[in-house]
Amino acid sequence: MKMRKMRLLLGLVAGLFLGTQSMGQAQNKKVRYIQDLYYYIKDKITQEKYYINEYNFNSTGKGLPKQGDYKRFERYFYSFSGKAAPTIRTITIKTVVKKTLDYEEFLYDLDGQLIFYYEKRNDKKKLYGEISIYFNKGKAIHIVKDRQVFDKTTIDQNENFLKLAWNKGNTYHKKFDTQMARYRE
Repeated sequence: MKMRKMRLLLGLVAGLFLGTQSMGQAQNKKVRYIQDLYYYIKDKITQEKYYINEYNFNSTGKGLPKQGDYKRFERYFYSFSGKAAPTIRTITIKTVVKKTLDYEEFLYDLDGQLIFYYEKRNDKKKLYGEISIYFNKGKAIHIVKDRQVFDKTTIDQNENFLKLAWNKGNTYHKKFDTQMARYRE
């Protein structure tokens, strides 16, 4: 009887370990899929296979009142994939304020869901220089900040920042949809 309980307990512990292992492996597969998709889309952009909308703010580079030197460059890459409506693939935003650079990328799946966010800054006053966030169904599944991988607890503690990145991705997607709705009129 005692041996039976011990086996049962060992079986439960092994099952829990394997269950968490397979969840981690599933997340790793999803992260790997997103990375592969990222490089695939980058390659298509290099080959000029996507349509592109570009918005250049303050293209003359003159200093703006209250802001000083300011430039912003937005690029929206999309395809039609046999649909009448366009499918956003990635958005890049480059903002230069005085001598600081902020570069962001948003990667979307075919359903228009944000799956990857990347930001790089050269501002030493900020909490980080570079961050990558991988999403699955609206939840962050993997974060790399300044080449350090976050664990699950750290991800949970940074929920507000993650929502901010997610909301930015949705805001730019809506901006793209609004522009393309005008095109279809």
